[in-house]
Amino acid sequence: MNPLDLLLRVGPAIQVVFRLGYEPKWELFYELTPDQYQQLEKEGKDLSKRWFTIIPKNPKHDVPELLIFDANEAKTLMDAAQYVNNLCEKAEPQDQFLSFDDKLKYAATVLPTVFSQSSKYAEKKTPYLKIVK
Repeated sequence: MNPLDLLLRVGPAIQVVFRLGYEPKWELFYELTPDQYQQLEKEGKDLSKRWFTIIPKNPKHDVPELLIFDANEAKTLMDAAQYVNNLCEKAEPQDQFLSFDDKLKYAATVLPTVFSQSSKYAEKKTPYLKIVK
């Protein structure tokens, strides 16, 4: 991924992934209800697009507000998660990542702080190490 694409297209989505705290996958996206589409119309959104919200499998990580994405934004969000996965594939040792949360902790230490600010990962400034027993 070229730096410009990372900064302009995927960068904002990486910030959302940090805020979510879990890996967005297509099966977690649900199309809005007719009532929600009516609300979008009142807000002046383009109703020719399909709109989705993301509902986590584990609600304890839920973001307080309802996040709304069109199909392109949802795809970009999944691209951002893939970027985090790719970043972690380059780390040594790779078995240190038992979950996507572990990957986000690591990514927060190697990516510029602008990506993880306003998330629970923002304060992770020391190198990511895992104690092995």
